[in-house]
Amino acid sequence: MAIQVKQEGNVYTIEPVKGKSLLATAFEQEVPLDYKCQKGNCTRCKVELVKGEEIVNKPTPKEHEQIEDELPEGYRLACQTVPLK
Repeated sequence: MAIQVKQEGNVYTIEPVKGKSLLATAFEQEVPLDYKCQKGNCTRCKVELVKGEEIVNKPTPKEHEQIEDELPEGYRLACQTVPLK
C-alpha cells in the first residue's frame, strides 16, 4: 500500500520500505520532498500524511518536541516517520 503525503500544496506518493524513513525512501524514489537536517531538528521535511497513517510508527519524541500541536492534524516529519510493514 502506497503512502501519500502532502507538502507545500503538492501531493506525493511514496512506496513504503519497511524500517526506512519516508524521507530516505523519497530520495530513492526521486520524490522531491523539502528537507534539511534529516534529524528532526529543522522541521523542513514536515508533511501531512494523507494516506498510510495506519502502517507507520507512532510520532517520535522528536516529533512531539517539534510539531506537537500539528500531530493531531496528521502532520509528521518525513525523517522520523517509518513504515512498520
